[in-house]
This record gives sequence, structure tokens and C-alpha cells, in this order.
Amino acid sequence: MNPDPSPLRDTASRSLPGLRIALHADLAPLESAWRALLPRCDCSAFQTWAWNRAWQDCIGEAQGVRPRILLLRDADGRVLGLFPLGLYRRGGLRVLAFLGDVVSDYRMPLLARDWIAGVPAGAFAGLWRECLALIAEADVVLLERMPAGFDGRPNPMAALAGAEHVENAWLARLPASAEAYRAQRSRKMLADNRRNMRRLQDQGACSHTPAHTPDAADAVLAELFRQKSRRWRETGSRDLFADPAYRAFYGTLTRDELAGGLVSLCSLRAGRALVATHWGLAFRGRYYWILPGYTGGELARYSPGRLLLQAQIEWAIGQGFEVFDLTVGEEAYKKAWAGDSLPLYRWRQARTFKGHLFLCAGRLKEAARNIRWLRRGIRRLRQLRRFKQIEQLKHIQRPERPGGPHD
Repeated sequence: MNPDPSPLRDTASRSLPGLRIALHADLAPLESAWRALLPRCDCSAFQTWAWNRAWQDCIGEAQGVRPRILLLRDADGRVLGLFPLGLYRRGGLRVLAFLGDVVSDYRMPLLARDWIAGVPAGAFAGLWRECLALIAEADVVLLERMPAGFDGRPNPMAALAGAEHVENAWLARLPASAEAYRAQRSRKMLADNRRNMRRLQDQGACSHTPAHTPDAADAVLAELFRQKSRRWRETGSRDLFADPAYRAFYGTLTRDELAGGLVSLCSLRAGRALVATHWGLAFRGRYYWILPGYTGGELARYSPGRLLLQAQIEWAIGQGFEVFDLTVGEEAYKKAWAGDSLPLYRWRQARTFKGHLFLCAGRLKEAARNIRWLRRGIRRLRQLRRFKQIEQLKHIQRPERPGGPHD
């Protein structure tokens, strides 16, 4: 097999003799190597070619992210590994991180399982240092949401010296039947769902569509965007869909991958209204619960999002999925519907003086979050600021009385 065209740099590994490391600045020439390597690796749906290609085309390019893909080959030219990295600009800082940024819940390299199983931890750490040496432009390396392992095998990136367990993902290992799954859940939670379903049905006949076909996808996706944007604004979170790049990303993946089964689009309808929607992934017997939305207003009191979640889990059991992955986040509902957690690690390293300053500032912020009285003070200041903003808005909207100062 011939090397891929035009690597930025190419070097022989000293930690693992016989291995070559090539650094590439473009995804396109690597498609065939990426697709051929994927079946030989333990990985999530977020490491597929389709996911990373769509992200870079729709979001990465718009944000000025420069791909830095590391490709590992043995002496015979066989591809053994691929690190899907990129250089991000954050202010004046050049940050090396995995491609995918906020939309990728699990971030890791592709490493051929038959090869990596025989690589000692010390040799892998040396290989990683050699990889970083090829990417001289970075001020700081920020690798986040790295699973401790996947498909029962450890992830060597999470075992690097300095890696920290900072958050968790949540998943349910699915039994053979929906009845067996319900037996493992809270009786009160299931009773609440049954009661809410009865009340929702009073508003109109309810129907669950577990897998929409491409002809219905545009309407369901548009409603999901509206529902998710509304919820993000209500909670004070960043509304990703205010940025057309994120809408384009999910739209592109839906158009290209819904018929093939990688993308899943489901919904719950009450009468003619779509009261809950969800965009997810299905990959290697694992269903990923990624982007749920639900209606606001009066119907929200019946928790349609939770009703859709239960219906989709029971559908996944019937389809033979082995894992229902609720992905990253500490939301209480995820823990209630899941049975297991997946530890996620981060690894950070400064490469320049600016990078050291950035990491020091980050550590100070984290330390401040752990000081209770300081957290309370910051929360009160934010509440006061929101109160003042509301009062200012009321003043602007209040009509002036005759004889006022602007008469």
C-alpha cells in the first residue's frame, strides 16, 4: 500500500521500531484508509468517517479549525492507527484537540485492536510524545471526553500520565425483553410515565415513530431544532442552532446517513402535534441518545421527552440492540434510565508559555468552583445581574407618561 499523498511531516518511531508516523492536514485523501481501519478498531460512532467528515465540512471549516491527522503505518504500509486531531483558535491561543469539539461525546483515536493489544503502556506513551513533536504549532493540548475503554477494551489515551477522570457518560446494557428492563427501573418512575401518557392521550391520540424515513426527515428535524433551541434559551445554555453551521451539520448527516442506518430520527406525536423528537445514532449494536427535544407550553407538563425515551429504549430492545447509550452528562434522568456509567478522562499539556498561562488560569477557576462561599457569591451576583436586566427591559417597554422628561 502506498503512503497517502502529501503529508506535512513523516518520521520513523523510535518507541516502536518499524512504525512510521505521518501528519496530514486534510481529511479527504485519508477516506479509504480511515474506512478500512474502522472495522479493526474498538470505537464509538463519533470516530466514523461520516461523522468527522461532516463536522469538518460544516463546522470545522466555518470555525477555522485546521485538521492535524496522525496516521500510523507498519513497515509493510498497513495502517495501524489514526488520531483525528485539529488545531482550534481560541482567542490568541492555538489549541490541539480532537475533531468534533462540543458535538462529539466520546473522543479517541482509531487503533487496530490486534496491534494495540501488544503495545506496552510505556511504549505507547513514547509514541504519543513523538506524535506531538510533529505538531509544533500548538500552544496547548486539550484532550477531553476520552472513554476509559470501549467495547470492553482499555483506551491507552486514558492511561497516559496526567490523565484525569472528570466526568461520566451513562448507559443501559439491554436485556432480552422490555419487561426485564422495566423490572430494573424505579416503579414510581414507570408509574409516573404511565399516568403522563394517559393524560397526554386525552389531548389527542399518541403515536411513537421509532425510525422516520427520509421523506419525513426535514419536517421532524426542523421541529427538533425549534424545540432544542427553545430549551437551551430557557436554561441559559448556548443555543447551538442559532449558528447555521450546526444546523447544516445535523442536516448533512441526516441526508447522507439516515437511509443507511447510522442516523436515527424518532418522535412522539399527540394528535397532530410533534410533542417530542430525537436525533441519534445507531452503530455496532449501540443506540446513542444524543439530541432530544420536546414541546413547551401546556403539554410539557406531561414530560413527553421522558415518554419518548422509554418508548425508544423498549423499541431498541426489540431491535436487538445491546446497549442504549445516554452519553455524557450528569442529568438525573440519565442515571434513572441507565444502569452503568462510563468514566471519561481528559489530558492536558502546555506546549508554550501562553499555554502554561492558560492552564494555570483554568486551574484557578476550577479551584474557585470548589469554594462554597465563593460559588454562592458568584451565583448571587448573576441573579442580581439578571434582575437588573429584567428591570431595564421593563423600563424600556413602559410607555412614557404625558409631561415626562422626553416631552
